[in-house]
Amino acid sequence: MLHIVHIVFSFDVGGLENGIVNLLNRLPQQRYRHSIVCLTSYNPEFAERIQAPNVDLYSLHKKPGKDPSYLLRLWCLLRKLKPGIVHSRNLATLECQAIAWLSGCRHRVHGEHGWDSDADKVADRPVKIRRLFKPLINRYIALSREGEAYLQKRVEVEHTRISRICNGVDTDRFFPSDSRDEQRLVVGSVGRLAEVKNQALLLLAARHLLQQRPGLAERVQFEIIGDGPDFQKLQQLIEEYNLGNNCRLLGNRNDIPEAMRELDLYVQPSKAEGISNTILEAMASGLPVIATDVGGARDLLEPEQQGQLIPSDDEQALAEAIGRYADDRNLLRQHGASGRRRTEQLFSLDRMTAQYDSLYQSLVSTSTLKSIQG
Repeated sequence: MLHIVHIVFSFDVGGLENGIVNLLNRLPQQRYRHSIVCLTSYNPEFAERIQAPNVDLYSLHKKPGKDPSYLLRLWCLLRKLKPGIVHSRNLATLECQAIAWLSGCRHRVHGEHGWDSDADKVADRPVKIRRLFKPLINRYIALSREGEAYLQKRVEVEHTRISRICNGVDTDRFFPSDSRDEQRLVVGSVGRLAEVKNQALLLLAARHLLQQRPGLAERVQFEIIGDGPDFQKLQQLIEEYNLGNNCRLLGNRNDIPEAMRELDLYVQPSKAEGISNTILEAMASGLPVIATDVGGARDLLEPEQQGQLIPSDDEQALAEAIGRYADDRNLLRQHGASGRRRTEQLFSLDRMTAQYDSLYQSLVSTSTLKSIQG
């Protein structure tokens, strides 16, 4: 049985973490054992989403800022676990691959899931750090074309060491509603309430749309699902913009598939993204998607086929895109149905899992072959 250690900064509600849950629940249980190692901590309630057996969770309790002591704790843990593969994710965990190498782990995989801002994407220091640790990584995983290009052009990783594996979505859990109110348009967004997710843009667009077309106030509702540091800020904006009758902050929900089926139109207003799980979940739920043209959004949806891509931070473009669907229910249905078909064909969880399974197995089988030949 192949033991994989997955290293993450923390393990709580989020797109990256949800991707790990989906992967662990789908990989063949007879072939894999997993350990999730968190630099800081994990949320036990979120961890209950893991249904696969043979999964253990560990916290290294790294303190904020510089705390080299966590690296010693990681080294001791890896020496104890003796994993076949260590799989780190994003820049915050990259230095852990040096500890994996020192502990004797022969197979080291690093995933790049995206950036928190455009500034992070163009900054020189992260590039230098990634180049420093590059010799220790056997295989890179990029979730988007943008991430793949970044690794090749800026970090100067050979293309043969990069695999592009897009996130998948559970099309059995996320499926279209069989009944919708044709007289109303419920516009929604799901995600952590934080600056990078930019839910404020949706509120700005709502204000713009309702000011320009006050007649829509009777039939257009905006709902934001999630929690995070920007909750109070967004609530204040709703009050400041006099949107109380049309906009609601619903907090976290544990029934996201059902929440998606309560919507008619999905908006992803982020300033930066990797491959957005919620875009895929919305498409699988038969919703047209309006997304800012950042990160891997263009990898997921085709403009004017499954939705629309708009410039980042452009409230007028977002308001106009929402208004267009409010005026044309046929377009709403067509783009929603196209999104569902696209997820079934290209972004299923089975497809994603098979790609990870093939990558993991190729690493250990290549090593075994070299050992036999040696």
